[in-house]
Amino acid sequence: MADRKCQLEMGAEAIGGLLEEFRAGNVGRRDVEKDRLERHLGEVSRRWNERFPGLPEGQFAYSSFKGISRRRVRDEYLKGIIAGLLEGSEGEGKTIVNPICVWGRHARDVARRLGAFRVIGTDIQSVGDWLYGHIPWKKQPENYEFRRDDIFSPKAEVEPAAVVFFGACGSLSDAAIDYAIESNALLLVCRTCCHDNISGNTEVVKRFGLLNLAFRFKNFVYARRRKKGKGDYFSAKYSKDHYPRSQAARGLANSDELIEVARNTVGSDICRSIIDLDRYLHLAEAGYDVWYRGEMFVAQIAAKAQRHEETHGVD
Repeated sequence: MADRKCQLEMGAEAIGGLLEEFRAGNVGRRDVEKDRLERHLGEVSRRWNERFPGLPEGQFAYSSFKGISRRRVRDEYLKGIIAGLLEGSEGEGKTIVNPICVWGRHARDVARRLGAFRVIGTDIQSVGDWLYGHIPWKKQPENYEFRRDDIFSPKAEVEPAAVVFFGACGSLSDAAIDYAIESNALLLVCRTCCHDNISGNTEVVKRFGLLNLAFRFKNFVYARRRKKGKGDYFSAKYSKDHYPRSQAARGLANSDELIEVARNTVGSDICRSIIDLDRYLHLAEAGYDVWYRGEMFVAQIAAKAQRHEETHGVD
């Protein structure tokens, strides 16, 4: 297992290389991006594959309708990882928190797989969870509960064994990652999304295609919600000045450049990977061993990861 120093060096080298590709204009062209991603993310990806084999559908997260439609496959894959990492460790802490659970579907699935854990789903509104919980043919797991909570100002007074989430728009992902760090969660397993919305951004670079048009419409709606102060997607805690998230990335790019990267994420896996690698470095700097691949993260407190591998070996 690579130590955190090696992880930081690996992550910094990868993000530095991808930033150079962005500055050179090598974004938005799938054939070019595939080559550059393999060049700069190869070591990071290999580390994931060694630890968590069996990643479905393609080498990288695809910024396309096909890639978005396959997120559900990656979510099932992540749930298998969660179950594999936590089975048999109930004595170390029995609570799993799924912030930004929306409908609570994924949290309920985790609860069914890990019956010895209490699974708490949280969200700023309860309507989605209430509706899903009243589907007649869906048996509700007894170890699942919903709590109304704002991930930007979380009040859940628990010290979770794990924090998990399955798609969180923009800075919601960063808030959930910080919640895991600040609550001393031993394990974080998650999938990020809507990288264009970090720091309250609602602008995207216009490119030809239905996906770009769909994201521009989404951001039109988000901008209206931000103007009305709904508070469900944006927070001053994650303004432009709070990016990059990691100290390592701040030595490579400033806030203005990272927001410009975010505006290019629709149609660019390079740009999405730059934002995720900043998160990777932020977690490593916080004391986690981190694995990253195509929007997905697994992070364990370093000492915990070492004990697990000594006991169970590297998969």
